[in-house]
Formats: sequence, structure tokens, C-alpha cells
Amino acid sequence: MIKILKMAILVTMFLVISSSYVLAYDLENTEPSVAIKILDLSIVRPISMVVSIASTAFCVGTLPLTFPVGVSEPAARIFIEAPWRFTNARYLGKFNHYKDEKSITIVYER
Repeated sequence: MIKILKMAILVTMFLVISSSYVLAYDLENTEPSVAIKILDLSIVRPISMVVSIASTAFCVGTLPLTFPVGVSEPAARIFIEAPWRFTNARYLGKFNHYKDEKSITIVYER
């Protein structure tokens, strides 16, 4: 009985892992449904706007500490640019596809 249970768990884990890759590929290459677009417009974007405002305030508040150290530009890209791009610069219903085809944020190494 234990061997059958172990085998069933292994098969289930394999099916979950393999189906997640197919589902991710399918979600990436299809147009989002109307329900996802409505969810994005009514819930996700307002919440991300509040988070964007809070992270911008945090970045501006820590500017006296980050500027002398020299990390103000990467902090601004992470705390200001990335949240606002997620809020405004992506297609409706697509959470990983931006209009300008760039990644979320780029931190330049010196």
C-alpha cells in the first residue's frame, strides 16, 4: 500500500510540474480573456498604483541616505521605475509583457 501511495505521489508531482510549463507557455502566447482584463483594470492596477505611490515615497524619504552612498540611481529604478512601469506600461491583462519590450528594470553596474 505504501509503494502505491509513493508511486501516486511521484506521478502527481510529475504531472503538475510538466503541466505548469505547458500552461505558462499557453498563457504567454494567448490573448488574455475579458475576465482577466476586468480583474486587471479593477483590482490589480489600483493596488499597484497604491504600491507605486508608497514605494516612491519610500525612495524619496531615503534619498538623503542613498545619494551620499551612491546607490540612489539603482534605488530609483527599483522603487520608482519598476512599480510605475508595472502599473502603466503594460498591456491590459498581461502581467509580464510591456509595451516597450524591455525588462522590468535595469540596474547598471559601475
